[in-house]
Amino acid sequence: MNLYDKPRLVIFLLLFLLICADPAYAGGKQAVNYTKTYSIEESYAFFNHERTPFDTKISKLSPYDVAYLKHYFSLTDQAFQLRTNMMQYFYVNSQSYKKQIRNYVDKINEVLDNFILVRAPTKELKDIEKLTMLAIAEQRDFFIEWSQANGREVLTLREGYKYNKRVISSHLKLQKAYTELMLLFKDEDPYNHKAFYDHLCALDFI
Repeated sequence: MNLYDKPRLVIFLLLFLLICADPAYAGGKQAVNYTKTYSIEESYAFFNHERTPFDTKISKLSPYDVAYLKHYFSLTDQAFQLRTNMMQYFYVNSQSYKKQIRNYVDKINEVLDNFILVRAPTKELKDIEKLTMLAIAEQRDFFIEWSQANGREVLTLREGYKYNKRVISSHLKLQKAYTELMLLFKDEDPYNHKAFYDHLCALDFI
């Protein structure tokens, strides 16, 4: 191409800008260079997670268990949505992040407080709830740690967040919560078994 051919040069530059603006660019991963508020559905799509909502109508569980799990998965989805939106600022820049951290922490604490609105009907479900709440709290504390970092620490946390002790601990707790949920309700409908997995997998950082 002759770069001195102005019409062609303009077309070339426009195409280049469009390609670079494509979220699918940069090694096949979604590149975030702006922020928006993602819904729960958009959060699942952003991370390419399947979404299988817990189906109360086909459940084989007791009415008490069904009511509790409906509430439980509603809260895990809210926590996942908040983390998705916070992760955007994590990759934009620290100043944007630091402006958003207080709002994120307040909303996550509200999610944690709302677990008590529907009481776990069994000790086993209460134990699963505690694991999940601790996992969400550790994710919150990771973001707080990042907001307080400076210099190279910021880059280290951004590039290696999967190796952060809080993220790993949260991951292990969610794995345990999922395992206990499956063992507790091993006779539940297979569709809802998939819902168990999709909800907790999405919530997991790793």
